[in-house]
Amino acid sequence: MIALVRSELLKLRTLRSTAWAAAALLAITLLTAGLGMGNAGKRDYTTPAELRDTILAVGYAAVFFMAVLGAIAAAGEYRHRTISQRFLATPERQRVLISKLLTYAIVALGTALVVTAVAAALGQAVVSSKGYTLGLADGGLRLTAGIAIATVLAATLGVVAGSLTRNPTTAMVAIFGVWIGEKIAGDLIGHAAQYGPFALIENVLGLNSPFGWGYAALLLAATTAALAVLAQRVFVSRDVT
Repeated sequence: MIALVRSELLKLRTLRSTAWAAAALLAITLLTAGLGMGNAGKRDYTTPAELRDTILAVGYAAVFFMAVLGAIAAAGEYRHRTISQRFLATPERQRVLISKLLTYAIVALGTALVVTAVAAALGQAVVSSKGYTLGLADGGLRLTAGIAIATVLAATLGVVAGSLTRNPTTAMVAIFGVWIGEKIAGDLIGHAAQYGPFALIENVLGLNSPFGWGYAALLLAATTAALAVLAQRVFVSRDVT
């Protein structure tokens, strides 16, 4: 399993798209934290909790970044037929899927911690120059934990979506389609909307709190696990050429 994870990490490191995507996320982090925190002191943007919302926005960007990266990477192997070589090297397809989930969970965790640290450091520097604070001593741990857990679970959901669809474009449509669908259907299905994947992610982040964020994380993990089993038993087991 360690060898499989290392091979996945090597593949990520050698793809130019990974570097470009990481640079784009870093740019979003710097712009969001720098420009967003520049509005500190304006109406409804003065308390530490209100100011930390900008950091949560960066965290939400990391969520989409990792979900898309995981989906494209998993589906891309089917599109480019490289998955056949991987299955020849490792006939136990369940191990291949698990290794992908572990790899992108590790990458997601590192990504979440880096962008949170960068956004928090830059944001604190900007708001402190205006006499405000992010209150990281009180809310920093919850903020970091929420972003880290949400990003890790989003990455694994992305891998599952890519494994189910086997097509990068379809996987992207599925991810953004579910997100948009939840927003549109929210008023129609009432309380049931709070159990959608992205609603649960927002709960874990702290953007909404219809129930405890720990419970939301467990529900999201259970949803991911169920979809992973579906990917393994129904789709991943199909023939590839």
